[in-house]
Amino acid sequence: MLTDDIRADCAEREITYETIPFTDEAFPIRVLPELVTRPTVLDAQPRRISWHEQMEFLYVLEGSLVCECDFREYRCRAGDVVVINPCEPHAVYYDGNAARYHCIMIDTRLCSSPDDAAMRRFIDPITDRRVRFHNVLVGREAAASMLADLVRENERGEPGYELAVKGDLLRLIAHLYRYEMTDSAPRQSAQQAISPALRYIADHYAHSISLSDLAAACCMNESYFCRRFRACTGRTAVQYVNEYRLTKAKALLLTTEYSVCEIAAATGFDDSSYFTRKFKEQYSISPTAMRNGNLTGKDKEDIL
Repeated sequence: MLTDDIRADCAEREITYETIPFTDEAFPIRVLPELVTRPTVLDAQPRRISWHEQMEFLYVLEGSLVCECDFREYRCRAGDVVVINPCEPHAVYYDGNAARYHCIMIDTRLCSSPDDAAMRRFIDPITDRRVRFHNVLVGREAAASMLADLVRENERGEPGYELAVKGDLLRLIAHLYRYEMTDSAPRQSAQQAISPALRYIADHYAHSISLSDLAAACCMNESYFCRRFRACTGRTAVQYVNEYRLTKAKALLLTTEYSVCEIAAATGFDDSSYFTRKFKEQYSISPTAMRNGNLTGKDKEDIL
């Protein structure tokens, strides 16, 4: 159950769900190196809070910024590492100084394996929010070095870089378990309540998904689940599933040679005509036109 103070937080602040696109579904990591912000005034910025089921890291290289994680504010400076736990409401503000930082978003599926006892023991509790790490790591040179190595390996893309990136990530998670676990248990949130449904969609989007499947994953009846899901994501469950599938389809169009029909089938659309219609509704361009390269720079940025 949500506590009264959390209900109040959610009521006063609009919390937006984010879908994080990954270019390679077999290697679900998105690295945005050296993001640069313009100097702005903290109080003049809209307080936009978002959340996603992925784990996120920020590594501040220069300047300073304010991070809000789970409705707590932290002032972060160069050298600090920010850890955003899965399903944790968060935002980044700027306090008048330019900031330069790395942003790394990782789906924990990158490290999970049903046949690996160590992965089940340490990765599943992160995904399920049974453990929570400190949000800001100050003076942790080891953690900062691991993130810097991860970003560097990902940027270079040399043979075997995937192994190096995954190795850096696992070392970082081991570091978090040793030194950065909080004493307090993660508090129940509205986002956490529907996270099993989000994981179910991520694992089964290529197949048929029913409302009863999603509600059962969250141990709710369908009516209550639908209300909770829409309140947390701003979408109905059906809309979310379609958008999720279309995001995967877009990545396949841009990175593979599969036909439109093959991509429709691979992302859970039984009818290729329906797939094309929904794709045009979401992206204002047909799958064929996107495949032929009629793509704006903004669209390329969104997926790459």
